[in-house]
Amino acid sequence: MSDLEYVKMLEVPVSSSEVIFKPIKVKKKDVKKRVIEKVNGETDKESAARNKEKKNLFKFLKVKRVKREKLPRQEPSVEIKNGGFDIVSMQVVTIFVLIVGIILTNIFFENSGMNRLMRSAFNNEEASLNKEYSDFTALSPSKSGDVSLQDGVMTVLKGSVYSPCDGMVESVVLADNGGYVVTISHSDSFSTVISGLESVYASVGESVYSTIPVGFSAGESNVSMFSNDAILTSYVISNDRIEWI
Repeated sequence: MSDLEYVKMLEVPVSSSEVIFKPIKVKKKDVKKRVIEKVNGETDKESAARNKEKKNLFKFLKVKRVKREKLPRQEPSVEIKNGGFDIVSMQVVTIFVLIVGIILTNIFFENSGMNRLMRSAFNNEEASLNKEYSDFTALSPSKSGDVSLQDGVMTVLKGSVYSPCDGMVESVVLADNGGYVVTISHSDSFSTVISGLESVYASVGESVYSTIPVGFSAGESNVSMFSNDAILTSYVISNDRIEWI
């Protein structure tokens, strides 16, 4: 049964009507205004939040600055007084006292330890030049042991030839037989002459040592030592050492 048939059966008067809904017209200006107001509202909120953060930051920095300014100032542990007796002045005075002490010692104590030390430091070369031959420690001119001694002349067989003592090369001369003759000065009165060298390893004015070869001999070479131009004969060779007798 339909509704209409049911109403007719009840004999209830029924009236019908149509409802028409009209859409509400919204003006474009109102929509634009609402959007602008919404955006401005959100912008105002963000700006207020940023301003609040800045204020909080300024307050924090201000508190930190105030706390730092209240820290006690540390004074230097050592006070430097102008015109006082500082370390530099002490050093100058110490040097002056030492100089005065050395001068007074040289005047009144000629044989003091300080004077002997100064003389040994500045006159070492002069003392070495004044040595006698017996003051030197001499070694054999051959490290291989092939050396003979007769009348103060040491004969070295083929091989390297050494200076008996440390010294300086005074001259290098080429002999008539083709061999070199080397004169070595040890002091003002002590010298060595080496002849029969095929080659020489040192030049004039160069220092030579008893542990470094002076030259090389292909055959026999002769080594003689002199004291004031007199050949030395009062020595023997023992265990590659020259012993004065």
